[in-house]
Formats: sequence, C-alpha cells, structure tokens
Amino acid sequence: MSTTAFLILSFSSLFAVIDPLGVIPFFSGLTSEMDRRQKRRVLVKSLITAFLVLVVFTMAGHQVLHVFGITVDAFRIAGGVIFFGIGLDMLQSKPRRWRTGIKKAVAADKETYAEEFPDESDPDDDPSITPLAIPMLAGPGSITTVMVLTPQAPDHLGIPLVLSAVAAILVLTGAILMGADAVLNRLGATGMKVIEKLMGLLVTVIAVQLMIDGITPVISGLIR
Repeated sequence: MSTTAFLILSFSSLFAVIDPLGVIPFFSGLTSEMDRRQKRRVLVKSLITAFLVLVVFTMAGHQVLHVFGITVDAFRIAGGVIFFGIGLDMLQSKPRRWRTGIKKAVAADKETYAEEFPDESDPDDDPSITPLAIPMLAGPGSITTVMVLTPQAPDHLGIPLVLSAVAAILVLTGAILMGADAVLNRLGATGMKVIEKLMGLLVTVIAVQLMIDGITPVISGLIR
C-alpha cells in the first residue's frame, strides 16, 4: 500500500469511527447554556484531550494494554457501559450522570471555590473531558482504529501517518462543531427534543452493540 493510499484509508476510517456529524447533537445539547466563548473553550479542551489520548494509543497502545493486562474487548465493554448511561439519561431527559460532585466538595469554602472557578460556572457541568473527549472522540472505536492501522503503514511510517490523520480529523471535527448551532437552531426546541430522544435511542443501541462486540470474544474464549 502506498503512503497516499494509507493516508486516505486512515482518514476515512477515523472519520467513520469518530463521526463528527453524529457528535453535533451531543455537543449542541451539552453546551446549550454556554456562550460562544465557553463553547469554544470546551471544544478546544475536548479536542486537545482526545488528540493526546489517541497519540498515546498510537505510539504505545499495545504496550499500555499489555502492561496493565487490558484487552481491546475490555475497552469496548467499558465504552458500551458509558454510552448506555448517557443514552439512558437522554431518553429520560435526566441530568447527565457524569457529574463528579466537585462543587459539593468545595461548597463549604467559598473563597476556595471562587479561586478555583473564577467564572462561577459549575465544574460538574464541564463536558469537555467526559463525554466529549472520552468516549465520543477518543473512544473504543477510535482507539482500536489507531492501534490496528499503525502496524499496517508502509515503510514503518505508521505513527506519523496515523497521527497526521488523527490531527486532520480533529481539526475538521472542531470546524464542524463550531457551526453546529447554526444548523440545530433552525430546528427549534421541539426539534431539539426529538433529536435528543432519537440520539439517546441510537446511543443506547450503539452501547449494546459495543458490549456485545466486547463480550462475544470473551465468551468464545471461555468456551474454547
């Protein structure tokens, strides 16, 4: 395979797995109460985090899994559990369950809280790391993809070529998500609610499929 062909394969594979268009409803919903500056900050933070995660697994993914005794199937199962919780919350219109309780832990000390969070925003509401960066952008699918693609590259150029594709996809994703509201605002509140329910259903189905994909090899191995 030529270098150009490998780059095209990497880009198309990562685009399909990360699915920037599919992230639009999630990003818009998660940042609906933020102004444009806050949205940009959340987006940049999530893109940088996702890139760093994918860099680690591109360069040393198999070594990391081997050291901790973790399998790719375990990533699929864990990602499925996370996605299922997110999808269930969306279907039931409940507050997101990734809240950490940080605000409660520092609420007793108002000076500390003001110093740590000068913009007075709720730290529990920051979706940049979870679920945007992990697992939506850097999830089981994209992690598995970079780990599988890297050894297939020509002339031992797997790491730089795959990372180039990752960077290009994330830049494209950032551009798409920054214009997400322009599209979704046309739908109105009712349209957003319908999309939230549909996407919640889709996320739960994806979660179940991820868990099936992760559990099936484990069961097959036990049977053998």
